[in-house]
Amino acid sequence: MRKAVFLLLALLLTACPRRTGESTLYFLNWAEYIPETLVKKFEREAGVKVVLDTFESPEAMLAKLKAGADREFSLVVAPDYYVLQMAREGLLAPLDRGRLKNLANLDPFFRDPPYDPGLGYSVPYLWGTTGLAYRQDLVKGPVDSYGVFFDPARQVGPFLLLDEMRETIGAALRYLGYSVNTRDPEALEKAKELLIAAKKRSVGFAGGVEALNRILAGDAALSLAYSGDVLQARQEDKRLRYALAKEGGTLWTDAMVVPKRGPAQDLAYRFMDFLLRPENAAELATYTRYATPVAKALPLLPEAMRKDPTVFPPEEVRGKLEYLKDLGPDIALYDRVWTEVKAR
Repeated sequence: MRKAVFLLLALLLTACPRRTGESTLYFLNWAEYIPETLVKKFEREAGVKVVLDTFESPEAMLAKLKAGADREFSLVVAPDYYVLQMAREGLLAPLDRGRLKNLANLDPFFRDPPYDPGLGYSVPYLWGTTGLAYRQDLVKGPVDSYGVFFDPARQVGPFLLLDEMRETIGAALRYLGYSVNTRDPEALEKAKELLIAAKKRSVGFAGGVEALNRILAGDAALSLAYSGDVLQARQEDKRLRYALAKEGGTLWTDAMVVPKRGPAQDLAYRFMDFLLRPENAAELATYTRYATPVAKALPLLPEAMRKDPTVFPPEEVRGKLEYLKDLGPDIALYDRVWTEVKAR
Protein backbone atom coordinates (compact mmCIF):
# COMPACT_ATOMS: atom_id res chain seq x y z
CA MET A 1 0.00 0.00 0.00
CA ARG A 2 3.05 2.08 -0.43
CA LYS A 3 4.91 5.06 -1.99
CA ALA A 4 8.49 6.29 -1.88
CA VAL A 5 8.63 10.03 -1.41
CA PHE A 6 11.42 11.77 -3.25
CA LEU A 7 12.68 9.91 -6.33
CA LEU A 8 10.45 10.78 -9.27
CA LEU A 9 9.92 8.71 -12.39
CA ALA A 10 10.44 10.45 -15.67
CA LEU A 11 7.26 12.18 -16.77
CA LEU A 12 7.33 10.44 -20.11
CA LEU A 13 6.51 7.18 -18.33
CA THR A 14 3.35 8.62 -16.79
CA ALA A 15 0.41 9.07 -19.11
CA CYS A 16 -3.27 8.37 -19.47
CA PRO A 17 -3.47 4.88 -20.96
CA ARG A 18 -4.35 4.56 -24.62
CA ARG A 19 -4.57 1.32 -26.47
CA THR A 20 -1.97 0.98 -29.20
CA GLY A 21 -1.85 -2.80 -29.54
CA GLU A 22 0.11 -5.52 -27.78
CA SER A 23 3.39 -3.60 -27.88
CA THR A 24 2.41 -1.47 -24.88
CA LEU A 25 2.03 -2.49 -21.23
CA TYR A 26 -0.32 -0.24 -19.26
CA PHE A 27 0.68 -0.36 -15.60
CA LEU A 28 -1.26 1.13 -12.67
CA ASN A 29 0.83 1.39 -9.50
CA TRP A 30 1.29 3.40 -6.32
CA ALA A 31 3.11 6.67 -6.94
CA GLU A 32 6.92 6.38 -6.98
CA TYR A 33 6.93 2.62 -6.47
CA ILE A 34 9.24 1.31 -9.18
CA PRO A 35 12.60 2.61 -10.46
CA GLU A 36 12.74 4.03 -13.95
CA THR A 37 15.86 1.93 -14.63
CA LEU A 38 13.89 -1.29 -14.12
CA VAL A 39 11.08 -0.14 -16.41
CA LYS A 40 13.61 0.80 -19.10
CA LYS A 41 15.36 -2.56 -18.74
CA PHE A 42 12.11 -4.41 -19.39
CA GLU A 43 11.31 -2.17 -22.36
CA ARG A 44 14.70 -3.00 -23.91
CA GLU A 45 14.46 -6.73 -23.25
CA ALA A 46 10.87 -7.13 -24.43
CA GLY A 47 10.96 -4.54 -27.19
CA VAL A 48 7.83 -2.85 -25.82
CA LYS A 49 6.75 0.37 -24.15
CA VAL A 50 5.52 0.67 -20.56
CA VAL A 51 2.97 3.39 -19.82
CA LEU A 52 2.69 4.03 -16.10
CA ASP A 53 -0.24 5.63 -14.30
CA THR A 54 -0.34 6.08 -10.52
CA PHE A 55 -2.71 6.36 -7.58
CA GLU A 56 -2.38 7.76 -4.05
CA SER A 57 -4.91 5.62 -2.15
CA PRO A 58 -6.45 2.14 -2.49
CA GLU A 59 -9.90 3.66 -2.59
CA ALA A 60 -8.91 5.83 -5.55
CA MET A 61 -7.44 2.83 -7.36
CA LEU A 62 -10.55 0.70 -6.93
CA ALA A 63 -12.89 3.54 -7.88
CA LYS A 64 -10.86 4.14 -11.04
CA LEU A 65 -11.08 0.50 -12.10
CA LYS A 66 -14.80 0.20 -11.30
CA ALA A 67 -15.47 3.31 -13.36
CA GLY A 68 -14.19 1.48 -16.45
CA ALA A 69 -10.40 1.73 -16.26
CA ASP A 70 -10.19 -2.06 -15.82
CA ARG A 71 -10.41 -2.09 -19.63
CA GLU A 72 -7.39 0.19 -19.91
CA PHE A 73 -4.73 -1.42 -17.69
CA SER A 74 -2.75 -4.59 -18.34
CA LEU A 75 -1.39 -4.87 -14.79
CA VAL A 76 -2.28 -3.29 -11.44
CA VAL A 77 -0.54 -3.25 -8.05
CA ALA A 78 -3.17 -3.60 -5.34
CA PRO A 79 -3.14 -3.90 -1.53
CA ASP A 80 -3.43 -7.47 -0.30
CA TYR A 81 -6.85 -7.03 1.31
CA TYR A 82 -8.32 -5.75 -1.97
CA VAL A 83 -7.38 -8.81 -4.04
CA LEU A 84 -10.31 -11.11 -3.19
CA GLN A 85 -12.75 -8.19 -3.17
CA MET A 86 -11.66 -7.22 -6.68
CA ALA A 87 -11.98 -10.85 -7.77
CA ARG A 88 -15.51 -11.12 -6.34
CA GLU A 89 -16.50 -7.97 -8.19
CA GLY A 90 -15.39 -9.48 -11.48
CA LEU A 91 -12.44 -7.16 -12.03
CA LEU A 92 -9.64 -9.75 -12.08
CA ALA A 93 -8.60 -12.63 -14.29
CA PRO A 94 -7.62 -15.81 -12.40
CA LEU A 95 -3.86 -16.12 -12.28
CA ASP A 96 -2.36 -18.57 -14.81
CA ARG A 97 0.61 -19.71 -12.72
CA GLY A 98 1.88 -21.89 -15.56
CA ARG A 99 2.94 -18.72 -17.40
CA LEU A 100 5.26 -17.66 -14.58
CA LYS A 101 8.42 -19.75 -14.64
CA ASN A 102 10.03 -17.64 -11.89
CA LEU A 103 7.22 -18.12 -9.37
CA ALA A 104 9.40 -20.72 -7.63
CA ASN A 105 11.76 -17.89 -6.60
CA LEU A 106 9.21 -16.71 -4.03
CA ASP A 107 9.61 -17.41 -0.34
CA PRO A 108 7.30 -20.38 0.47
CA PHE A 109 5.11 -18.17 2.68
CA PHE A 110 4.29 -15.91 -0.26
CA ARG A 111 3.30 -18.84 -2.48
CA ASP A 112 0.26 -19.42 -0.28
CA PRO A 113 -0.48 -16.12 1.49
CA PRO A 114 -3.54 -15.64 3.71
CA TYR A 115 -4.93 -12.82 1.57
CA ASP A 116 -4.95 -14.95 -1.63
CA PRO A 117 -4.57 -18.68 -0.85
CA GLY A 118 -2.63 -20.52 -3.52
CA LEU A 119 -2.11 -17.28 -5.46
CA GLY A 120 -5.42 -17.64 -7.22
CA TYR A 121 -5.39 -14.05 -8.50
CA SER A 122 -2.15 -12.28 -7.59
CA VAL A 123 1.64 -12.25 -7.51
CA PRO A 124 3.39 -10.62 -4.53
CA TYR A 125 5.20 -7.38 -5.37
CA LEU A 126 6.69 -6.01 -2.11
CA TRP A 127 5.85 -6.20 1.58
CA GLY A 128 6.30 -4.03 4.63
CA THR A 129 4.74 -2.70 7.81
CA THR A 130 2.73 0.32 8.91
CA GLY A 131 3.98 2.18 11.96
CA LEU A 132 4.85 5.53 13.47
CA ALA A 133 6.90 8.08 11.53
CA TYR A 134 8.25 11.10 13.36
CA ARG A 135 10.90 13.76 13.25
CA GLN A 136 13.14 13.20 16.22
CA ASP A 137 13.75 16.88 16.90
CA LEU A 138 10.05 17.78 16.92
CA VAL A 139 8.65 15.27 19.44
CA LYS A 140 8.63 15.76 23.19
CA GLY A 141 8.57 12.23 24.49
CA PRO A 142 8.69 8.56 23.42
CA VAL A 143 7.00 7.47 20.21
CA ASP A 144 6.23 3.81 20.81
CA SER A 145 2.46 3.63 21.09
CA TYR A 146 -0.70 4.70 19.29
CA GLY A 147 -1.29 6.71 22.44
CA VAL A 148 0.62 9.55 20.75
CA PHE A 149 -2.57 10.00 18.68
CA PHE A 150 -5.30 8.78 20.98
CA ASP A 151 -4.30 9.82 24.53
CA PRO A 152 -4.04 13.60 25.04
CA ALA A 153 -1.67 13.05 27.97
CA ARG A 154 0.74 11.16 25.68
CA GLN A 155 0.65 13.52 22.72
CA VAL A 156 4.25 14.39 21.89
CA GLY A 157 3.67 16.94 19.15
CA PRO A 158 1.35 18.02 16.31
CA PHE A 159 0.24 14.94 14.40
CA LEU A 160 -1.43 14.01 11.15
CA LEU A 161 -3.94 11.22 10.66
CA LEU A 162 -3.19 8.97 7.71
CA ASP A 163 -5.90 9.33 5.08
CA GLU A 164 -6.31 5.57 4.61
CA MET A 165 -9.42 3.96 6.07
CA ARG A 166 -8.33 0.48 7.10
CA GLU A 167 -4.91 1.46 8.45
CA THR A 168 -6.20 4.37 10.52
CA ILE A 169 -9.24 2.58 11.91
CA GLY A 170 -6.96 -0.41 12.51
CA ALA A 171 -4.60 1.69 14.63
CA ALA A 172 -7.51 2.82 16.81
CA LEU A 173 -8.73 -0.76 17.16
CA ARG A 174 -5.30 -2.06 18.18
CA TYR A 175 -4.95 0.74 20.75
CA LEU A 176 -8.27 -0.40 22.23
CA GLY A 177 -7.12 -4.02 22.29
CA TYR A 178 -9.08 -5.31 19.28
CA SER A 179 -8.03 -6.96 16.05
CA VAL A 180 -7.64 -4.71 13.02
CA ASN A 181 -10.15 -7.03 11.34
CA THR A 182 -12.87 -7.03 13.98
CA ARG A 183 -16.48 -7.12 12.85
CA ASP A 184 -17.76 -6.18 16.30
CA PRO A 185 -20.00 -3.08 15.94
CA GLU A 186 -19.34 -2.07 19.55
CA ALA A 187 -15.57 -2.14 19.02
CA LEU A 188 -15.91 -0.12 15.83
CA GLU A 189 -18.11 2.42 17.60
CA LYS A 190 -15.40 2.89 20.25
CA ALA A 191 -12.78 3.27 17.53
CA LYS A 192 -14.95 5.88 15.81
CA GLU A 193 -15.24 8.01 18.95
CA LEU A 194 -11.50 7.70 19.54
CA LEU A 195 -10.76 8.86 16.00
CA ILE A 196 -13.19 11.77 16.17
CA ALA A 197 -11.51 12.98 19.35
CA ALA A 198 -8.06 12.54 17.78
CA LYS A 199 -9.16 14.39 14.65
CA LYS A 200 -10.04 17.44 16.73
CA ARG A 201 -6.53 17.53 18.20
CA SER A 202 -4.75 16.71 14.92
CA VAL A 203 -3.50 19.00 12.17
CA GLY A 204 -5.62 17.12 9.63
CA PHE A 205 -5.60 14.12 7.34
CA ALA A 206 -2.94 13.41 4.73
CA GLY A 207 -1.99 10.67 2.31
CA GLY A 208 1.31 8.87 2.79
CA VAL A 209 3.42 11.12 0.56
CA GLU A 210 1.89 14.33 1.84
CA ALA A 211 2.17 13.26 5.48
CA LEU A 212 5.90 12.59 5.27
CA ASN A 213 6.54 15.74 3.30
CA ARG A 214 4.72 17.78 5.94
CA ILE A 215 6.70 16.13 8.72
CA LEU A 216 9.94 16.90 6.88
CA ALA A 217 8.78 20.50 6.40
CA GLY A 218 8.00 20.81 10.11
CA ASP A 219 4.24 21.27 9.66
CA ALA A 220 3.66 18.17 11.79
CA ALA A 221 5.82 16.02 14.04
CA LEU A 222 4.42 12.55 13.40
CA SER A 223 1.96 10.35 11.52
CA LEU A 224 1.18 6.77 10.66
CA ALA A 225 3.38 5.79 7.71
CA TYR A 226 4.62 2.89 5.63
CA SER A 227 8.06 1.52 6.50
CA GLY A 228 9.79 1.89 3.14
CA ASP A 229 8.53 5.42 2.62
CA VAL A 230 10.21 6.47 5.85
CA LEU A 231 13.49 4.78 4.93
CA GLN A 232 13.53 6.54 1.57
CA ALA A 233 12.73 9.89 3.15
CA ARG A 234 15.53 9.39 5.69
CA GLN A 235 17.99 9.64 2.84
CA GLU A 236 17.00 13.30 2.68
CA ASP A 237 16.65 13.98 6.41
CA LYS A 238 18.31 11.78 9.05
CA ARG A 239 16.05 13.24 11.75
CA LEU A 240 13.18 11.11 10.48
CA ARG A 241 12.50 7.96 12.52
CA TYR A 242 10.19 4.94 12.30
CA ALA A 243 8.84 2.70 15.05
CA LEU A 244 6.25 -0.02 15.36
CA ALA A 245 3.66 0.60 18.05
CA LYS A 246 3.90 -1.66 21.09
CA GLU A 247 0.21 -2.51 20.67
CA GLY A 248 1.05 -4.17 17.35
CA GLY A 249 0.05 -3.13 13.88
CA THR A 250 -0.21 -4.26 10.30
CA LEU A 251 1.95 -6.33 8.04
CA TRP A 252 1.01 -6.04 4.41
CA THR A 253 1.86 -7.21 0.92
CA ASP A 254 1.20 -5.31 -2.26
CA ALA A 255 0.31 -7.65 -5.10
CA MET A 256 0.22 -7.58 -8.89
CA VAL A 257 -3.13 -8.45 -10.46
CA VAL A 258 -4.33 -8.73 -14.05
CA PRO A 259 -7.65 -7.00 -14.88
CA LYS A 260 -10.01 -9.43 -16.60
CA ARG A 261 -10.85 -6.97 -19.38
CA GLY A 262 -7.43 -5.34 -19.67
CA PRO A 263 -5.27 -5.15 -22.81
CA ALA A 264 -1.92 -6.85 -23.45
CA GLN A 265 -2.29 -9.57 -20.82
CA ASP A 266 0.62 -11.51 -22.28
CA LEU A 267 2.86 -8.53 -21.54
CA ALA A 268 1.48 -8.43 -17.99
CA TYR A 269 2.69 -11.99 -17.42
CA ARG A 270 6.06 -11.26 -19.00
CA PHE A 271 6.50 -8.24 -16.73
CA MET A 272 5.49 -10.14 -13.59
CA ASP A 273 7.95 -12.92 -14.46
CA PHE A 274 10.61 -10.27 -15.10
CA LEU A 275 10.06 -8.82 -11.61
CA LEU A 276 10.32 -12.30 -10.06
CA ARG A 277 13.89 -12.67 -11.29
CA PRO A 278 16.20 -12.28 -8.26
CA GLU A 279 18.34 -9.47 -9.67
CA ASN A 280 15.26 -7.45 -10.64
CA ALA A 281 13.44 -8.12 -7.37
CA ALA A 282 16.55 -6.96 -5.51
CA GLU A 283 16.71 -3.75 -7.56
CA LEU A 284 13.03 -3.05 -6.87
CA ALA A 285 13.45 -3.62 -3.12
CA THR A 286 16.65 -1.57 -2.88
CA TYR A 287 15.01 1.36 -4.64
CA THR A 288 11.79 1.35 -2.61
CA ARG A 289 13.36 0.23 0.71
CA TYR A 290 10.61 -2.35 1.10
CA ALA A 291 11.10 -6.06 1.69
CA THR A 292 11.01 -8.41 -1.29
CA PRO A 293 8.98 -11.64 -1.24
CA VAL A 294 11.51 -13.18 -3.65
CA ALA A 295 13.69 -15.34 -1.40
CA LYS A 296 16.45 -15.72 -3.98
CA ALA A 297 16.81 -11.93 -4.11
CA LEU A 298 17.76 -11.57 -0.44
CA PRO A 299 21.51 -12.27 -0.90
CA LEU A 300 21.61 -9.54 -3.55
CA LEU A 301 20.34 -6.80 -1.22
CA PRO A 302 22.76 -4.41 0.50
CA GLU A 303 23.91 -5.93 3.78
CA ALA A 304 22.64 -2.97 5.80
CA MET A 305 19.17 -3.46 4.32
CA ARG A 306 19.13 -7.21 4.99
CA LYS A 307 19.98 -6.58 8.64
CA ASP A 308 17.63 -3.62 9.15
CA PRO A 309 14.73 -4.63 11.46
CA THR A 310 12.64 -1.84 9.96
CA VAL A 311 12.76 -3.66 6.61
CA PHE A 312 12.73 -7.23 7.92
CA PRO A 313 11.15 -7.27 11.40
CA PRO A 314 12.37 -10.10 13.65
CA GLU A 315 10.01 -12.99 14.27
CA GLU A 316 9.01 -11.83 17.74
CA VAL A 317 7.91 -8.48 16.29
CA ARG A 318 6.11 -10.01 13.31
CA GLY A 319 4.12 -12.11 15.76
CA LYS A 320 2.35 -8.94 16.95
CA LEU A 321 1.44 -7.80 13.43
CA GLU A 322 -1.75 -8.63 11.52
CA TYR A 323 -2.69 -8.70 7.89
CA LEU A 324 -5.70 -6.58 6.99
CA LYS A 325 -8.26 -9.12 5.79
CA ASP A 326 -10.89 -8.93 3.11
CA LEU A 327 -14.07 -8.40 5.15
CA GLY A 328 -16.60 -9.07 2.43
CA PRO A 329 -19.94 -7.31 3.05
CA ASP A 330 -18.77 -6.32 6.54
CA ILE A 331 -16.54 -3.67 5.00
CA ALA A 332 -19.71 -1.54 5.15
CA LEU A 333 -19.14 -1.28 8.92
CA TYR A 334 -15.78 0.37 8.29
CA ASP A 335 -17.12 2.57 5.51
CA ARG A 336 -19.75 3.92 7.89
CA VAL A 337 -17.20 4.63 10.64
CA TRP A 338 -14.87 6.38 8.18
CA THR A 339 -17.65 8.51 6.75
CA GLU A 340 -18.70 9.67 10.19
CA VAL A 341 -15.11 10.39 11.27
CA LYS A 342 -14.51 12.47 8.14
CA ALA A 343 -17.80 14.33 8.54
CA ARG A 344 -17.41 15.37 12.18
